[in-house]
Amino acid sequence: MKKVLVIVVTFNGLHWLERCLGSVYADADLYVFDNDSTDGSADFVAAHFPQAKLVRSAENLGFSKPNNLGFDYALKHGYDYVYLLNQDAWLEEGALEKLVAAAETHPEYGVLSPMQMTEGYKDLDGQFEKVLKAAGVAKSVQGSDPLEVKRVMAAHWLIPVRVIRQIGPFEEDLFPHWGQDDEWCNRLHFYGLKVGIIPEARAVHDRALREEPLEKLVRRNYYTGSLVRLCNPAIPLFAGFLFVILFTFVKAAKYKSLLTFKYFRQLLRDLPRVRAHRKALYSSRILTLR
Repeated sequence: MKKVLVIVVTFNGLHWLERCLGSVYADADLYVFDNDSTDGSADFVAAHFPQAKLVRSAENLGFSKPNNLGFDYALKHGYDYVYLLNQDAWLEEGALEKLVAAAETHPEYGVLSPMQMTEGYKDLDGQFEKVLKAAGVAKSVQGSDPLEVKRVMAAHWLIPVRVIRQIGPFEEDLFPHWGQDDEWCNRLHFYGLKVGIIPEARAVHDRALREEPLEKLVRRNYYTGSLVRLCNPAIPLFAGFLFVILFTFVKAAKYKSLLTFKYFRQLLRDLPRVRAHRKALYSSRILTLR
């Protein structure tokens, strides 16, 4: 089997860690980045998974930066693949091997995901089901070959290390906590790579409905979603901005809140960084295609 590094970013995830880390430790190396948890997560990893590369942060660095540090570790230590695994997620036995086998056979895919399901493997994860629906894929799909989708959540991602070298790490300045997976999928398409799922590989993403404050919902769904669209190099910036203007009013009506206008002003302040990011992507792709 190829050399795989499983990257897990933890923050007060003690409830899941035994199932999460235990589902992969026999098949791959573990890189665990703890975001200054207060529930003993880091100590649990040190005690029960001593073979893991454990990084204890003195502060919560979000999602993108810790994963980028894991990417860097994989690049420096000769890994063939990285596997991004949420702390509230775990793999069915044999799933990682199936994903790697598919990736070896289909190098055109920059990300492969297993079927992401609820605990007990009874149903598809709600957001994952939307991914299949958008791609016109039946819930009952089976097989070992990849099925192409536009995007898939990074709770379960197998990535060839060569792809990280090609398109770069997560954009941690614009997307420190959310949206980096959608932005990275857009980048993959821009570089001519695909995103896919392997139906015969199954995994759990245990995210039962959790109450969230309105501001967090608006920030993640409206603000971050708008940033992803604005950063998409396949869409002209002016077209993306016109969409965001309409999106602002739609989300204001949905949430019955003026918070969308607060975050619209933030988007205006973000435009110079968005332009710089897009320019860097265009330049990088030109160099890659030469």
